[in-house]
Amino acid sequence: MSLRTRLIVFVLLFGSAVLTNIFALVYLARSISNSLDAIENIRQRQLVAVQMNAHLRDAEAALYRYQINGETGFKSQFIEQLNNFSNDLVQYRSLAIGPDELQWASTLEVAYQQALTTGSDLIKLRDNQTSRLDEFLGAQSQLSAFLSNDVMPGRTDDVEYQAIVSAMQDSSRAMLSAVTGYLASPEENKRVQFTDAVVAFQQAADNFRSIAQSEDEKRWAEETLAIFDQLKSLGTQLISGRDLQQSLYANFISIIFNAGQQTIVGKIEPHETEKFTQEQQALLNAVNTASVASILAAALISGFAILFMTQLSRQINTRATALLDGAERVTHGNLEEPVEITGEDEFGKLASSFNTMMLELANREDRLRAMIGKMAHIQDEERRLIGLDLHDGLTQLIISANMHLNTLNSQIGSRLNAQTLQALDVSRTLVKQSIDEARRVISELRPTMVEDLGLERGLRQYVTEVCEEQNWESEIITDTHGLQIEHSMEASIFRIAQEALTNVRKHARTQRVRVELSAEDQSLVLRVQDWGQGFDALLIQKDEAEHLGLVSMQERAQMINGVCKIESELGKGTSVEVRIPLASLAKRSEDGK
Repeated sequence: MSLRTRLIVFVLLFGSAVLTNIFALVYLARSISNSLDAIENIRQRQLVAVQMNAHLRDAEAALYRYQINGETGFKSQFIEQLNNFSNDLVQYRSLAIGPDELQWASTLEVAYQQALTTGSDLIKLRDNQTSRLDEFLGAQSQLSAFLSNDVMPGRTDDVEYQAIVSAMQDSSRAMLSAVTGYLASPEENKRVQFTDAVVAFQQAADNFRSIAQSEDEKRWAEETLAIFDQLKSLGTQLISGRDLQQSLYANFISIIFNAGQQTIVGKIEPHETEKFTQEQQALLNAVNTASVASILAAALISGFAILFMTQLSRQINTRATALLDGAERVTHGNLEEPVEITGEDEFGKLASSFNTMMLELANREDRLRAMIGKMAHIQDEERRLIGLDLHDGLTQLIISANMHLNTLNSQIGSRLNAQTLQALDVSRTLVKQSIDEARRVISELRPTMVEDLGLERGLRQYVTEVCEEQNWESEIITDTHGLQIEHSMEASIFRIAQEALTNVRKHARTQRVRVELSAEDQSLVLRVQDWGQGFDALLIQKDEAEHLGLVSMQERAQMINGVCKIESELGKGTSVEVRIPLASLAKRSEDGK
């Protein structure tokens, strides 16, 4: 029997005897109905607020991916997520009641327009940067070929002439290195390096023009300056564009943060929670008022009225508390325990709607986790393809170049002067180093050790190779007690260890490394520890963009239901611990079978 029906029965039975009870119950019915409507409206606004915040985070992630990878799909995803945010914002405005809510809706509308404009500018700037970089690379290649093929052979016996041409070649390569380095990491020394290279090239070009004698040499000087001017202009535009890109992205992040964290999380969600509490209190006040009125009714029906209203009050209190407890659980991230209210009354319907909302949120989290897993798989596949391309393309070309240099050395090495022969030997050494480096990069991008040897042996072999290469003292412990682990999880665990060792190699400056993979305390534990220079672990939370390697380890661990804990102290080294529950391993294994 619904709540409204109980009230009607009560009025029919005792309305004629106690008019006071009629007014009390009418008041109670209206209060309950209004409170339920208000609670439903609050629930809808809470859901829309959560969705808006999620769309903002998804739009931010899509734009970041586009800035990094330049894939068209991320551009479309960015626009789609902002459109979804706009649609939810329209719905929120339609549900808004008070002036604060309308003001927040207006604030979010402004943030949406700013985010859309800034994001579009970033996308356009990213596309322009790509086009300019292609032009810059083409101009540098043209200049290098022109100096090597046309200008350099002009006076092969003139030492000053050759030195000036070599200086121009070195300066052009320095410009290329500075620009590409600044695009990858906008450091001030790269900008200074570019300026120094421009000045050095200009000086070398002026020197070349001053010693030019023949008409061909004068023409070469003019053509060199023309290509150099184009190269300098494109390099300056690329550096300026990178600065603008960094500034726009910081502005975009600020817009998203203000809208998501300050407005939605900081104002809207606490406001809705407070409104929910107020409605609960209003509902409880209505119940108490009706109860008091019933007690003061006529003596003939006072006992029955008190009993009836007490029972009704207890039922409302219990169900309202159950709803509040459910909302509290959702606030703390518990989406698995539903609100236990049965029946076809208003509370039952509200509980059903609330449980449906929890299920939708849980499904959304599952989809988000699946998307992260898919992105990680795509990243691994891209690494594998890049490794194959490097192996079949660039590495073969470098090996071929090495063979040609060896052949050249054997054919004309005895006829070269000492300086030229030394330069040839340096070139051969550099080519061999390039081959070794290419093979190392291919091994990093496309490790086959897990597939060939399994997780334990593959990890042990990989750590051994890295430690031998870096001259590290190593301690390797692998004991998983024969656990059956799904291949995709083995790959994720290996990738985490690989990323941790890469960070050690790049940043730690250590002489000792300890790697442990073991089963303990109902968990599979991976530990990678070094005794290097360490860092401030709080920087990971403050600036994730500068520590993508550390963040990627945490995301990979979360993707396989694990937890990645990173501890570091300046001067004392770093420890990375990944702990995965055995239950998750068993579940994944069963799913894989």
